[in-house]
This record gives sequence, C-alpha cells and structure tokens, in this order.
Amino acid sequence: MRGFEMKFTIGKKLLGGFMSVAVLLGIISFIAYYNIQKVNDSYSDLVNRRAVILTNVKDMQNSASRQIGGLRGVLLEEDGSEKNLAESIGDLNTKIEATSKLVQRKEDKEALEKLASLNKEFKAKSNEVITLMITNKDDAQELATEELIPLGREIRDLGDNIVKDQEKFMENGSKSNSDMVNQVITTVLVLSIVAFILAILIGITITRMIKKPILSLEAVAEKIASGDLTNEDIKVKYRDEIGNLTDSFNQMKRNLSQLIRQVSVNTEQVAATAEELSASAEQTSKATEQISSAIQEVALGSERQVTSASGATQAANDISMGMKQTASSIQTVTELTAAANDKVNEGNKVVSQTVEQINLVQHSVSESAEVVNALGEKSGEIGQIVQLITEIANQTNLLALNAAIEAARAGEHGRGFAVVADEVRKLAEQSGQAAGQIRELIEEIQTEAEKAVQSMNDGTAVVHEGISMVHQTGEVFKDILKAIAQVASESKQVAAIVEEVNLSSQDMVSMMEGVAYVAEQSSDSAQNVAASAEEQNASMEEVSSSAEALSKMAQELQGVIGKFKA
Repeated sequence: MRGFEMKFTIGKKLLGGFMSVAVLLGIISFIAYYNIQKVNDSYSDLVNRRAVILTNVKDMQNSASRQIGGLRGVLLEEDGSEKNLAESIGDLNTKIEATSKLVQRKEDKEALEKLASLNKEFKAKSNEVITLMITNKDDAQELATEELIPLGREIRDLGDNIVKDQEKFMENGSKSNSDMVNQVITTVLVLSIVAFILAILIGITITRMIKKPILSLEAVAEKIASGDLTNEDIKVKYRDEIGNLTDSFNQMKRNLSQLIRQVSVNTEQVAATAEELSASAEQTSKATEQISSAIQEVALGSERQVTSASGATQAANDISMGMKQTASSIQTVTELTAAANDKVNEGNKVVSQTVEQINLVQHSVSESAEVVNALGEKSGEIGQIVQLITEIANQTNLLALNAAIEAARAGEHGRGFAVVADEVRKLAEQSGQAAGQIRELIEEIQTEAEKAVQSMNDGTAVVHEGISMVHQTGEVFKDILKAIAQVASESKQVAAIVEEVNLSSQDMVSMMEGVAYVAEQSSDSAQNVAASAEEQNASMEEVSSSAEALSKMAQELQGVIGKFKA
C-alpha cells in the first residue's frame, strides 16, 4: 500500500485531498438532510394530525357540555332544547368518528370507543327522557337525575381526560422534536468540526509531501551555485513530478561535475597547443616559396593563352556569322511551316464542309423517300374510296330495282317512290362526296410529287456543291505542296550554312585545344598558388587564434575551476 501511494502524482494527491473533503461534506450534507427530513416529518405529523386530534377532542369536550345543557333545557321544557340536544349528540358522534381515523395509539382508540358507547347510551336514555316528558314528567325527572345526568358527567369527564392526555402527548411530541432538532444541530456541528480538522490534516500532509523535496532541492542548488559539487544525490521516496524533477537535478549535478573534471584535463592540452603553433609557422614559410614558383609558371602560360585566344576569337566570329544566317533561315522555315499549317487547317475545314454537304444530300434523299411513301399511302386511300364508290353504285342499282318493283305494284299510289327517290338522292350525294375526296387526293398526290421533284433537285444541287468543295480541297492541298517545296529549298540553304559552321567549328576546335592546354597549365599553377595561399592563411589564422585561445583559456580555466569542488 505504501508503494502504491508513492506512485501518486501531485495532481492525483491534490485531487485526492479535495475529493476526501468533498466526500466528508457530502456525508455531512446527507446526514443533515436525513435528520432535517425526519424532523420535518415529525412536525408535519404534529401539526397535521396531532393538532387536529387535540382540536377534535376539545370539540368533543364542548359537545359533552352542550349535551348536559341540552338535557337541562329538555327537563325545563325550553324551546329548541330537544334540537340542541340532538345536535350536540350528533356533533359528538361525528367528532368521535373523525378522531378515530387519526389516532394511532391503542389507548386512544379504546378511550374513543368507550366515549362512543357512552354517547350512544346517552342518546338512548335522552330519547327515553323526552318520551317520558310527554307522559310522566316525574319519571322523566327521576331518570334524568339518577341515570342520564351522571352519564353525561361521565362523558364530560372522559372527554376531559382525553383532552389532558392529548395535550400531554402534544407536549411530549413538541419536546421530542426540539430534542431532535438539537441533536441534528449537534451532529452537523460535530461532523463539520471533524471534516474541518481532517481537511486541515490532509492539506498539511500534502503540503509536507510537496514542500520537503523542494526544500532539499533548494539547499543543494544553493551549494551548487557556490561551487560545491561534492554533495550526495537527493533521495525522494515519492514517484511524482517532484521525484522526476529530483532525478533530473541529480543527473544535472553529475553531468556538471564531469564537465568540470573534463575542463581540468583540457588545461593540460594548452602546452601541446603551443608546440603546434611552432610547427604551423614552419609550414607557412615553405608554402610561401611554393607560391613564388607557381606565379612564374602562371605568367608563361598566360602569354601562350593570349596567342591562342586571338585565333579562337576569329573562329568565333565566323561561327557567329554562320549562326546568324542559320537563325534567319530557321525563321523563314518557321514561317513557311506556319503557312503550311494554315493551309492544312483550311483543307480540314473544306473537308468538313464537304462532309456536311454529303449529309445534306443524304437528308434530301430521305425526304424523297418519305414523299414516295406518302404517295403510296394516298394511293391506298384512293383505292378505299373507289371501293366505296363501287358499293354505292351497287346499292343505287338495287334501289333502282326496288323503285321499279314499287312502281309496278303501286300504280297510282306512289309513296314508295318518294322513299326510293330519297335514297337514290342520298347515294348520289355520297357518290359526289367520294368523287370530291378522290379529287382532293389526286391534288395532294400531285403536290407531294412536286415536293419529291423539288427534293431531288435540291439533292442534285447539294451534290454539285459537294463537288465544288472537293475541288477547293484539291486546290488547298496543292498550295500545301508548294509550301512544302519552299520549305525543302530553305532546308537546303540551312544545310549549306550548317556546313560552313562545321568547318569554322573545326578550326576553332584546333585553336581552342591550344588554349585548353595553356588553360590547364594555368589552372594547375593557380591551384598550387591557391593551395599554398590557403595553407599560409590557415597557418597564420591558426597561430593567431591559438595564441588568443591560450591566453583566454588559461585565465578562464583558472577562474572557473577555482570556484568548483568536483
């Protein structure tokens, strides 16, 4: 358990302390709430039940007194006395029943049951007295004096006892509630004091756990600041942030001590540095001699380089002229190529237009086919109409036959002739309509035929346009061929110019070889000069820096090492 506690971080420790205080406050709050609720329930019972019981009992006491008064009024034959007596008896019964529902103690229930029994007996005897008051007042007086009045007094005395008992019970309940309230106050106060003390103890404990390692770190840090590194490592038993800080601090102290020891060792190397300064001075002298020799070689190489550079310059001029002509020719070739591309694009456009014209021709042919189909359909309709005309002609013949028969039979009576004549007229009209339809169809056929002819003409025109476009395409491609021929001619010129450039380049190469040879020698010599110069500079800088370093190092090391005890 102890090792488990050591692993707590500072945050967990603080959180644990706060949680402990919060739990204590929660327990106190729960106990206070429970006791306050208990007191509240007790007071509610005292006010809502016991106070009502006491009020009802006092009302019963009053009703018992009213019963005796009512009985006296009956004996004295006062007006309304019987009614008052009955009401007081009824009120007493009502209060007894209401109170019986509220009481909980056995003795209270028994007292109320006895009171109800006495009141019932009082009611019966009072009714008997009222009856005797009509027949025999003396017997009524005797019954009231010997039995009923003592019974009423007994009821009143029992009511008084119940009142006293309830008052005492109320007093005890009130006292019990007061004691309970005092107990709650005492309990909450004690628990609050305990919680306060525990919170202080928890705070002190956590403060010590945090403060003690920090004080140890502070003491060791002051010693390190004064230069004492001989202290032992700080030991902390808690594995929290402060424990990690302590480990890091111990590691820092060890590293610092090692650094001081290493610096002490470095002071011994100062003497060796002085010897290196002497050797560097000798190297500087030798490097100076090499620089002088190299400079002479560079001078000879420079003369040769000037001669070679003159020839290279002339060759470079020739190359420049040839390159200019080449650039001009290339420019021309570029322009012609662009023109050729334009022509090709025009050819493509013409081809596209040709395709469109061919599509139009195809469309015209399709329309012609549709017209021919329409003509076929119309021809079919003409056949149907011709068939209808044939049928009408047949019916006309039959009707004519019937008319002849009717004419033979009727003699002078010719009503049937009128009917037949009417039918013949209708058939004639139908025949006329059919003929009109035939005429219209013929006209439509003619119109469609004209359209077909026109469509064919349009198709022919489109074909001619397509042919024209094809011719234009041929012309365009001829232009392309011409442009290509020009490109070929220019290409020949470019080839000749390139040849000249090639010859000049050869001359330049031979001259530049000499330049390259001299440049190589100059480069080697220059490298030697540069290397020697660098060695000399490095040596001189090394001498200077070493001297300064020796002086500063000696002073600083003496001062620093004197402060620390490693």
